Amino acid sequence: MTSTFDFIRQTLIDKFEVDAELISHEATLETMGLDSLTMVELLFEVSEKYDIEIPTDKLDFTTLGEAVALIDEALQAKGS
Repeated sequence: MTSTFDFIRQTLIDKFEVDAELISHEATLETMGLDSLTMVELLFEVSEKYDIEIPTDKLDFTTLGEAVALIDEALQAKGS
């Protein structure tokens, strides 16, 4: 099974044309050349793929790693 980070990484490369070298757990929107609207689009992609809902009150994250943790938390909640 593909990890959440791997799926996000590939989506960033394929759909949002982010340079693979810029993508890491510590990467921020700014370092990847993205804006907040792009991150919302990415989270929508993830929500659809994994059939999860990410609470809007938890969308305050700084790094890609924090976004992955948020998604993993939603996945765990779904599995409970």
